[in-house]
Amino acid sequence: MDADGNSEAQSGYGTGFFLTPPGGAKTEIDEVIKVPFAEETTETFEKTHLKSPGRRKEYGAGLIEPGEDTLEINYIPGSPTDVVLREAHASGKPHAYETYLPAPDDKWWKISGFLIVKSRGRAIPINDRMTQTINVQFTGGSDEASAAAQPDIAG
Repeated sequence: MDADGNSEAQSGYGTGFFLTPPGGAKTEIDEVIKVPFAEETTETFEKTHLKSPGRRKEYGAGLIEPGEDTLEINYIPGSPTDVVLREAHASGKPHAYETYLPAPDDKWWKISGFLIVKSRGRAIPINDRMTQTINVQFTGGSDEASAAAQPDIAG
């Protein structure tokens, strides 16, 4: 909240999502309706022993699992975005991603890292838009920082 107690919530309108294949060109994914984010979870391991204080189990922090999420788009069969996503899925290789979110004061916030496209599901409902849901597995860490602007790339 600001000093007057007003919410500073804002719309995600204008958010951009980009994929870059290994050795390839960065491409903006068009018609995005939901952007995926890594939901990092720290795994744990048990450290309990026969003299653990207070007869309580003890745990240590293990590796961080970056998690999975879904990218959702309006499905346009055969579009450049469709081709990029099909190729990413078929390759099985990690792709670099970048997301640019609108931030306060007309600035941008960039989140980037690597992901693997695990699956693609399409829905063709009666009397509604066609959509595609792309399940992604994040791999490695992600970076977050302010950015001057989104890349100027034709999708």
